[in-house]
Amino acid sequence: MRRGDQPRVELPEGQSFTKAELLEAGDISAKTFDLIRKAARVRGPGHGGLNWVFSLSDVQAIIHRAEGGTFTERGAPAAALWRAMLAERGLKPVGDALDHSPGASGARRRRPGPSR
Repeated sequence: MRRGDQPRVELPEGQSFTKAELLEAGDISAKTFDLIRKAARVRGPGHGGLNWVFSLSDVQAIIHRAEGGTFTERGAPAAALWRAMLAERGLKPVGDALDHSPGASGARRRRPGPSR
């Protein structure tokens, strides 16, 4: 191991995903995937690295970033396919754990009124 490298933590079976799996499941190019991954601030391989393993939280962060911002055109279809892959494995996709709809927290939203 080189200086500065940290050993990878062993992930539970079924909760780890290789880059190759994500590329195939999302029907997305490696370049687009890496753009989304970097925007999500998820660590990844320097070059290529199709065997690089991503954790469930990494994949959830990538899905969240793919669905919003500048990636909605290319990322949204891939995010939908990744959500289906997670559901197939019996895992909760991002956004399903918490209800972020207005009023879900119990707090009422204020309507903008005339300035005083």
